[in-house]
Amino acid sequence: MTLFGRSSAFDRLLEKATSQLLLEPDWDSILQICDQIRQGDVQGKYAVAAIRRKVNQENPHVSMFGLQVLEACVKNCGSPIHDEVATKDFMEYFKDMVKKRADPVKAKILELIQVWSHAFRNDPGYKVVQDTFHLMKMEGYSFP
Repeated sequence: MTLFGRSSAFDRLLEKATSQLLLEPDWDSILQICDQIRQGDVQGKYAVAAIRRKVNQENPHVSMFGLQVLEACVKNCGSPIHDEVATKDFMEYFKDMVKKRADPVKAKILELIQVWSHAFRNDPGYKVVQDTFHLMKMEGYSFP
């Protein structure tokens, strides 16, 4: 798989799914993104890095759509995505985003940390998500 071959189709879909012009999520594009990851056309590492760039955008609409794409990938793509988000690096990144961002982006990130903490609670390989959730709770963060 080349970075430019199939991934460019992924990049176009991600661009479409996170467009600031959208009024609501583009579920067709989001599901196509999930399909590409599940079929192995796009590696989880590449997908998460690309989605992360969208979440980092200053425009809160783009960030929110990026978080929705990420949420759908975690729900639908299994270990290729779980292995990327359940890392110390990614959880530190999410914690930093919570400190920097205002609602609704901040609230969505807190929601995702909480949901993933619950979803991964029985998998020792993804313990860092639960650890992050509990640490942030102790630090006084308020979860939905």
